[in-house]
Amino acid sequence: MKTSKLEIAWSSAMNEYEKPTLEILLDRFPVVRVNQENGVENLLAELGGPEDDGRMARTVPLDELIEALIEIRKAMQAGR
Repeated sequence: MKTSKLEIAWSSAMNEYEKPTLEILLDRFPVVRVNQENGVENLLAELGGPEDDGRMARTVPLDELIEALIEIRKAMQAGR
């Protein structure tokens, strides 16, 4: 069985953009892209892609995504 590897990578060059973007890659494919276009207090997670034009299909506040993932773990551990 192959073990998947998560990796964090810049998807925009830090020195070329005022607001760089980071990605979480799974086996070298983007799973989540996080951007700070609305400021570091309002980070956005982009999911479900990339589309043919390079954009991710869905956007959600990063904090909401993190909270949902934590709730999933709690529910699974509780057997619900």
